[in-house]
Amino acid sequence: MSTRPLSVFQRVMLDYGPDFTGEWFTMNAVLRLSAPLDPDVLSAALAKLVARHEILRTRVTGDGQAVSPPGPPVFETHRGGGPADWLHAPVPPESGPLVVRLVRGDPGLLAVHLHHLVADPSTVWAACRELAALYSAELGGPAPPMPTAQYGDYAAAEAPLRRATEAGDRAWWETAMAQDFAAVRKDEIGTPYAERATLLSQAALDAVHRFARTHRTTPATTLFAALACATRPHTGPGPQVFTTVFSLRDRPEWRRMLGPCLLTAYVPLPAPPPRLSPEYAVEVRDVLRDCRRRCRFPAPEVRTFFDTPEAVPFFEYVPDDWPEPYEFGPVTAQVVAAAGPKDTRTPPTLAIRSRSTAEGTVTAHVSSDGRGWTRDRVRSLWPVVAEQVGAESTMDKIR
Repeated sequence: MSTRPLSVFQRVMLDYGPDFTGEWFTMNAVLRLSAPLDPDVLSAALAKLVARHEILRTRVTGDGQAVSPPGPPVFETHRGGGPADWLHAPVPPESGPLVVRLVRGDPGLLAVHLHHLVADPSTVWAACRELAALYSAELGGPAPPMPTAQYGDYAAAEAPLRRATEAGDRAWWETAMAQDFAAVRKDEIGTPYAERATLLSQAALDAVHRFARTHRTTPATTLFAALACATRPHTGPGPQVFTTVFSLRDRPEWRRMLGPCLLTAYVPLPAPPPRLSPEYAVEVRDVLRDCRRRCRFPAPEVRTFFDTPEAVPFFEYVPDDWPEPYEFGPVTAQVVAAAGPKDTRTPPTLAIRSRSTAEGTVTAHVSSDGRGWTRDRVRSLWPVVAEQVGAESTMDKIR
C-alpha cells in the first residue's frame, strides 16, 4: 500500500461531504456489443487494465490517495434489461473505484462504472479504449502502449503549480467577485424536482455550432452566454454568477491519463443583454478563459469573496466527444448511453448537467429545490436558449 497526495478536485469533493463521496457518485457508460464477449478474456483484460493504472486501485480518504497493489477487479455478469437499466450502478468505496458489468444478451451490453473521485468523462472513454485494446491483445493482437503518467504524478504536480500562482489568483478572484450579482426572483416557489430531459434538438445544437464558428467562441461558451441571456428576465439586469467545472489536462502526458482533471470554479458573468450578441459571447468567452486559468485556486475560498444570500446555479456542458466504436478483437462496441453521478442529494437552487449525444442533441439531468427556479420556469428557458442562436428547441422529458 502506498499513499499519493490528493488533487485539488478530490479535496473539494471531500469538503462537500458524503453526497460527493458516496457509492452513487459515479461516471457511467453503456456499450452495445455486436456479439457476446468472452467473460474469461474480458476478466483477464480487466485485471491488466487495473494493474496498469494506480488510480483504478485507489481509495480516496482525507489523508490522501491510498493505492493498493494489483488485485482482482470487480467484474459482474447480469442478464436482461436495456441501456437505461444499466446506466447507473453503485460503486461501494470498499470494492475499489471501478465496476464492470457484462450484460448477457443478443447482441449484449457492457456497462462501465467509475467512481467520480477517480474519473472524469475523458477517463471513462480512455478506460474503455484501453480495455478494448487489452482484450484484443489477449486474443493475439498488439499490446497497447503503457500509460504516459499516473494520476498521483498529476496530483503531486498540482500543489507547486497552485502555490506559484496563488497571490495573483487570489487578487483576480477578489476583484472579479467584488460586486452584487443578480439572483432569481422569488415570485414563484415550487417543489424540489429532478428529471432527465432533451434540452436542444439537433437543429438547435447545429445553430450553436454555427454561432460559435462565426463569432470565434466555442459551443460551450455559446451555450453559457445564451443561457445567461435566457435567465435575465428571471434574475434582473445585473451581472450573474454560475458555477461550472473545467477540464485541465494542461501537460501532454496528462491528455490520455486516467483520473479526474477537473476543477470547480465560479463564473462571474457580465450583465447579459436580452438578446445574445456577438459582443456578449466574446465577453463570456474571455471570462471563461480567465476562470480556467485561475481555477486551481480553491473554489470554497472564492465564495468568501462575494456576498449573496442565494445558492449559485450550476451549469455543465460536456461537448461532443462521443467516442468512435471500440474494437474488442472481432467484437465492435459502441457507446449508447453515458451519464454522470446519480443525484441522491437535496437539489441545489438549480443544477444543469448537460452533454451532447451521438444523435446530435443535448440532453441533461436538471434539478432544483424549486426556490424561484420552478420546473415550469426552468423548462421555459430552453426554447429561449435556442431562439438566442436562431433555432427552435425541444424539452421533451426522457426519464
